Amino acid sequence: MTWQLTPLECYAIAIVAFGVIGFLRGWRREAISLAFTLTAILFLIFGKVSLAQFVYVNLPRAITTLTSGHQNPQPAPTIKVDDPKIAISTSVAFLVLIALGYLVSTKVMPKPATTPDRLWGLIPGIISGYAILTFFTNALNKSLLLQLNINPPNQNLIGSYLLVVFIVVVVVVILALISASAKKSGGRVAKKP
Repeated sequence: MTWQLTPLECYAIAIVAFGVIGFLRGWRREAISLAFTLTAILFLIFGKVSLAQFVYVNLPRAITTLTSGHQNPQPAPTIKVDDPKIAISTSVAFLVLIALGYLVSTKVMPKPATTPDRLWGLIPGIISGYAILTFFTNALNKSLLLQLNINPPNQNLIGSYLLVVFIVVVVVVILALISASAKKSGGRVAKKP
């Protein structure tokens, strides 16, 4: 008997894994990582062709000019939108920016000390997991370079599960508030008249 997971089940397991990472790291660290992730997505959505042009055309020409002392008189070739070099440079830059966000957040913020700090970490963890997975599934769908025999879930299906993510976030907020209020009331001693 074999157990096969559908793409949507794999997607849900990955988002749960990001939520667990958010719980372990705490909300402060995850908020910084989320900021890096969302900045990377916005930068790469609008600047992926320019990034590939810089990495594959402009940078080698500049290095050649600096090392040889002669400038190439021919105009620089332009990278087209369907070039596989765009997928490579976008994926590498995205992974580097996510790793940078993880390292910066670990260095700058302390470990979570209380349960509410950990519970609040679920929210940015789930959101960053959703953003990362959606970005990569879109990149895999549009890339002709990567043929991994992975069928990512349909984007319309993923979008309909945003309600589930929202409900999970509301439940986490309620649990964090209950945990914070229980911690505050547990330390008080009732005064006798």
